[in-house]
Amino acid sequence: MTANRGCNWFPDAGEQITFHTPKLRLEPIAEQHLAFVQAEASKWEVAQRLSSVPHPYPDDGAADYLGQVKALFEAREQVSWMVADRATGARLGVISLRLFEADNAPCWELGYWYAPSAWGRGVATEAAFHVLTFAFRFMEVETVTSGVLLDNPASRRVLEKVGFEDWTEDSIDTVHSGRQPNLATRMTLAEFEEFLFSGGCTAQPQLERSVPAVWVVAAALFDTADRVLVAQRPAGKSLAGLWEFPGGKIEALESPETALIRELKEELGIDVGEGCLAPLTFASHAYPTFHLMMPLYAINKWQGEPKGQEGQALKWVSKAELRELPMPPADAPLLPAVLDWM
Repeated sequence: MTANRGCNWFPDAGEQITFHTPKLRLEPIAEQHLAFVQAEASKWEVAQRLSSVPHPYPDDGAADYLGQVKALFEAREQVSWMVADRATGARLGVISLRLFEADNAPCWELGYWYAPSAWGRGVATEAAFHVLTFAFRFMEVETVTSGVLLDNPASRRVLEKVGFEDWTEDSIDTVHSGRQPNLATRMTLAEFEEFLFSGGCTAQPQLERSVPAVWVVAAALFDTADRVLVAQRPAGKSLAGLWEFPGGKIEALESPETALIRELKEELGIDVGEGCLAPLTFASHAYPTFHLMMPLYAINKWQGEPKGQEGQALKWVSKAELRELPMPPADAPLLPAVLDWM
């Protein structure tokens, strides 16, 4: 886990946080956005809903804000996006995740504001939903908090639409109106996933990122006792200690079958004919810096005794044992097809 950050990954560069949703584009705040920030943050109808935006807004307010955004990103304490219309490019508002401590534990706070021209169009909901997806799925944060001033029911409805439920009333200091009543809320990863599950396909994220696709291939080897072979990722590698189906990367100009035959020889010391590979299922999983595509083949005939040629632990497991194994997130979706085969 990123030390004292309450997350497992933090982006290294602006291109890693750029993404599209069905109607929006979210990109790092930069110099070309200063005029928009200056004009919109100067409006009282925007500033009055925010605790940290002064009114009147100083002439250098946007430039000062950009400096803070860049410094906090470099310190790995904040990710900020400019939200724009995907079709027209029109700038609509700002949304961010900022690290702070609550109850002696690191949390990430979701905050946002939008130009009045963007109000009532579903922009805030769509952006917040996908920033939460970015936080929980890619950064793997533990907890996201947020809050609204008591007289801002529209913002409360936005947060409720994206899964926040329980509210605590307190008060916060604002730079323009002194201490004001406030509603605070929080959500964990488990609560977000439960929210997604309860919403069915209509509430699923549609987050598009420009990251490379990495193709790997894997095998489910079944023995005569209806067990399947799994390998443990060795120390020093990412996801060390987790159990996975053996296989590896598909090299340039290789077919999945050719790559798998090669990988099984290199990793396990066994020989497999292409005719013994039965396509079973595949996994498609988004990691922070790439998208993994992994076809899985079923095999029940091979030559040789599988042994870890690279020092990795191997074991044959039953259905019950397989269900309990800690596995990489990309392997978990493969389990239903493997269990049906056993």
